[in-house]
Amino acid sequence: MTLANKLTIARLAMALAAFVCLWIQRPWSYAAALALYVVATITDWMDGYIARATKSISPFGKIADPLADKVLVIGALVALVREPRVVIPLWAVFLIIVRELLVGGIRGLSAVQGVIIPADRGGKWKMAIQSVVVILILVLLTAEVSIGWPVPRWMMETAAPLVILSAIVAVLSGLQYGWNARELLKKTWNAPKNGGDPS
Repeated sequence: MTLANKLTIARLAMALAAFVCLWIQRPWSYAAALALYVVATITDWMDGYIARATKSISPFGKIADPLADKVLVIGALVALVREPRVVIPLWAVFLIIVRELLVGGIRGLSAVQGVIIPADRGGKWKMAIQSVVVILILVLLTAEVSIGWPVPRWMMETAAPLVILSAIVAVLSGLQYGWNARELLKKTWNAPKNGGDPS
C-alpha cells in the first residue's frame, strides 16, 4: 500500500474519531475533535501531494480519498446538528448529503464503464470551504466549552450562515460535476443491445 493511501485510511479513522468526540459532547471532546479535524484536513492535502510527487496515484486512492473527505465533513455536520450551542440548519446538511450521494452515484456509473473520475477542481474547492467552516465552528465550541472562554452569542450564530454557504457551494459543485459527466451518463441511460446478458 502506498504512503498516500495509508494517509487516506488514517484520515478516515480520524473522521470517525472526530464524529464520536462531537457526539458524546464532553468538555474535553470538543478540543479533541478540533485537533483530529485539523490533522485530518492536513492529511487531505498531503496524500494528494505525495501521490502526485511519487507518481503513485492509484484507483483505490481516487475512490477512497473523496470518500474519506465525505465522511469527515458529513460526520462532523451530523454530530453538530444536535449541538445545543449552535444552530445548524438540517436542510442544509441534507442538501450536502444528497449532493455527495448523487456524485457518488455518478462515480459508480462511470466505474461500471471502466472509467474512474477523480475529484475535480470544484469538488476540491467545496471540500476546502466546508473544512474551513467546520473548523471555525469547532474553534468556537472549543473556546467556550473546553477552555471556558465566553464567546459572544453573535459569533455562535454565524454557524448557520456558514453551513448554508457550504450547502450552496456543494450544490453548485455537484451541478458542475454532473454537467462535466453528461456524456458519460448518456451512455448508461439505455440498456445494452444484449440486455446486459454477458453470454
